[in-house]
Amino acid sequence: LVIGFLMFFGKIGAYFLTGSAAVLSDALESIVHIFATSFAYYSLLLSTKPPDIEHPYGHGKIEFFSAGFEGALIIIAAISIILYAVRDIITPREISSLDTGALIISAASVTNLLLGLYLIRTGKRTKSLILIADGNHVMTDSITSFGAVAALILVLITDIKLFDPLVAILLGLNILWTGKDLIRQSIGG
Repeated sequence: LVIGFLMFFGKIGAYFLTGSAAVLSDALESIVHIFATSFAYYSLLLSTKPPDIEHPYGHGKIEFFSAGFEGALIIIAAISIILYAVRDIITPREISSLDTGALIISAASVTNLLLGLYLIRTGKRTKSLILIADGNHVMTDSITSFGAVAALILVLITDIKLFDPLVAILLGLNILWTGKDLIRQSIGG
């Protein structure tokens, strides 16, 4: 959760610096990540409670609700990203400081990649759907960041600003797919 807040502040700073739709999509994904991680943390605490009179089989099923909630938030973020990108295609915005923005987002991406791998590995080892779902979400955030960096580099190299919202739409579609998978996994559980 702490890393999620740090990533968000870095990404939102990069957005204000660049004005990039792809970077905005990355920052929006970080907001969703903070909410989802908060709910996942609460669910993880709740799932470890022993059985009681109202829950004779324990509280472990909350993990499936947590994964579904995270999937729903991811889908909302994906739709927002696509809408912002379409807006930027219709009404192009000025983007700047692409090199600095790319460095900030690259650092966030690598950090999220390492965190996501750690969460997935820990979730598999402990058989925790909450940790696996959150790890997958962090990995999606990392992929989004790599995509945002690619968009910034494409614009920097070619000076074709249309690459920025087009890459943001592709990132939004990727995030949408991940959210769908998390919801399917939680419903299956």
